[in-house]
Amino acid sequence: MMTMATAASVLRWGFLVAGVCVLIAFSVTAVRRWRAGSRFGELADVMEREWFSAGKVFFAVLAGAAGSWAAAYVGGTRGPLTETVPILFPLGLVAAFVVCRYAGRGDNPLRVKVLALLLAPLALGTVMTGW
Repeated sequence: MMTMATAASVLRWGFLVAGVCVLIAFSVTAVRRWRAGSRFGELADVMEREWFSAGKVFFAVLAGAAGSWAAAYVGGTRGPLTETVPILFPLGLVAAFVVCRYAGRGDNPLRVKVLALLLAPLALGTVMTGW
């Protein structure tokens, strides 16, 4: 049976790998568009609209930190902020990517935004906190 610590470790590594993959894919797209003649402003526009928005990443990281602090308040041991943010940042990248890619396509974009930017980071932040 999988313990909470093992589940947290799997989630951490999963989001880290997914976050790195999103950054690599964006970098490849940015280089291709730059070679095709796009300017920096157009590349920044593509990043915000199609890949991941900095505001969405920041919101997801804050939601994850809030989940971690809430679990620590209930009775866990919260890690320092210097450990929490590097774990939550890849989650923020993945969550923002999901919202930018799928919120505009689906029937209910608000549901996608709430799940990806609020509920998933809260859950991961809570799981990260040791009981």
